[in-house]
Parts: sequence; C-alpha cells; structure tokens
Amino acid sequence: MSQIFLRPGDYFFGQHEGQVTTLLGSCVAIILWHPRWRLLAMSHYLLPSDPTAQAPHDTRYGEGVFQRIHADMLRHGTRPAEYRKGIFGGGSLITTPNNNATTSNSSAARRVGRNNADFARQQFSLRNWSIDLCDLNGDHYRRLNIDGVNGSVQCQRNRVQISPIKRLRP
Repeated sequence: MSQIFLRPGDYFFGQHEGQVTTLLGSCVAIILWHPRWRLLAMSHYLLPSDPTAQAPHDTRYGEGVFQRIHADMLRHGTRPAEYRKGIFGGGSLITTPNNNATTSNSSAARRVGRNNADFARQQFSLRNWSIDLCDLNGDHYRRLNIDGVNGSVQCQRNRVQISPIKRLRP
C-alpha cells in the first residue's frame, strides 16, 4: 500500500489505494471522501488568499483550493452533497513565557491559524456544505491521514516540546 505525503501548498484529488498524509500547524487541510466512487481530496493551504492576487488557482492559498475542488468535482461528474467533508488544522504553535501573546509579532503569528480556519468555515458556509469532520485551532500540530480505500480519517494531535531559551551574556 503506497502513501502520498502532502507538503504545504500540495493538493490531491482522485483515487488512491493507500494513505494520503500531511502535517498541519497553522495551515489548514480540506478533505473530501466520495464513498461510492472512492474519490478523495486533501489540500494543505498556507493562507486564505494570495497576497499578490496573481495566481487564482494556486493551492498554497485557500481560494485556489476551493476553486480546484469545484473544478475536480465537475470533472468527475460529482456533487458536493455526495462527499463527506472535513476541515483540520489552524493551530498556533507560537508560545511565549506563560503562553501570553504579548508582542505584536507573536499575536499576529497566532492569528494566522485562526484566519485559515475561519476562511475554511466561511467557504463551507457560502457553499452550504456540511462539515462532517472538524478539528481546528488549538496550540498543537496535527498528523492527518485519510485512507483511499475506505475513507477513514485519523487526526493525531501532537505538542511541540520547546526548551526555554536562555540569553548568553557577551
């Protein structure tokens, strides 16, 4: 049984006789499973939209992912209601002393995951898609697997263990 590993910005839609896997921090994955045709989709997007607005179908961005999903459903002659759908990720791995986001940089970094998750929820709502599986936000990363044979999804939460950094005196 083969495995496909998605890196940030990767996208897969089709049949696969194995696992499709990704690791998520602040990024978000959209997954779809069509039980009759055994079609699966998984994305791994970094931001909701392309800040340069030059690549509308770029799957590094949520807008591109939803456009590709729509096009692939049409290409396969399927409808959204025929799929089980899920949203995963949007975590924040930025920690500060006492886990307080006191600086503007750490606060902005924490918002990336939340913005990605909010964007996915908005897109599902705009399309009247049900959310069948969901694990969003939090202060952990996730290992996400979908089985291309039966559509089973596993989402494992993991924490990053970081030792405190001590400043050295010159």
